[in-house]
Amino acid sequence: MFPVVDSLRSIEFGTPGKSRQTLVNFVINGNKRATAGLAADYEKEGEEVEFVGECLSMVDNDGKHVATLQVTRVDTTRFADVPDEFALAEAEGDLNAADFRASHMEYWTKVGETITDDTMINQIYFTLLTHRLRNLESSDAEWITRACQDEEVQRWTKVPHPYTREHAESFIKDKNGELAAWAIIDSHSQEPVGVIGIHHVINGVASIGYWVAPWGRKSGAASTALRIIPTLARRICKAHTLHATIAETNTASQRTAERAGFTLIGNAADSCPNGDTQEQGLQYELRTALDRI
Repeated sequence: MFPVVDSLRSIEFGTPGKSRQTLVNFVINGNKRATAGLAADYEKEGEEVEFVGECLSMVDNDGKHVATLQVTRVDTTRFADVPDEFALAEAEGDLNAADFRASHMEYWTKVGETITDDTMINQIYFTLLTHRLRNLESSDAEWITRACQDEEVQRWTKVPHPYTREHAESFIKDKNGELAAWAIIDSHSQEPVGVIGIHHVINGVASIGYWVAPWGRKSGAASTALRIIPTLARRICKAHTLHATIAETNTASQRTAERAGFTLIGNAADSCPNGDTQEQGLQYELRTALDRI
């Protein structure tokens, strides 16, 4: 089975050591946008092939989740039919399909695999996301406390105010009624910049919420987190639909949801906070095709 890291299936490049670190760097630098795997290995491991929209934890030599990748395309062809396009996207020094076949025949033979023209190859194309999600940790109490002093966080969410460190510690420990919650991490700086969580799941519909700290805004943190949460919701809760309830005057959060593919479906049954008052909530929905996890 493929290791699960931060509740996502992980992806490991190359062999441990210098090879893996080099390939991880290629991804982070934007050069590497695809990877290949033997279809037989997936069958042997009992794993589904990655699919469009799925998010994966890219891990380093220590098994640490350093960045999140989102699958954009999946092709399966014979070894002899892998195209030039894939060889260039994989960015491992191959300039065309002939180079790919030569280098990968050498690699797979070296690790004990028998490769022929008819060997089936899974070709996974992906994009590097700017942020990743990880489980909350006790050390998060300091920055969560600081972030929750922000007027915007207090205005649009249900966090207590005044907000104390004890509130943060309680949230990290018990989630305060949330089904699950994650810290949003900037993959470049590795600094936490916000929180996203699943309130509850009813009949396959997951209700979610999110906020971003002042120092993490205008960086795509929330919209990226919203691209990752469908994979998590499906893996953890078997959810097929996501709902986000957003105050009708919170246009910034509405735009964020729309950028992540959510659509407005009407007024929500619940109201939303707007400072010390409540106002009409709008229901945003994302129907996910992540039905193969």
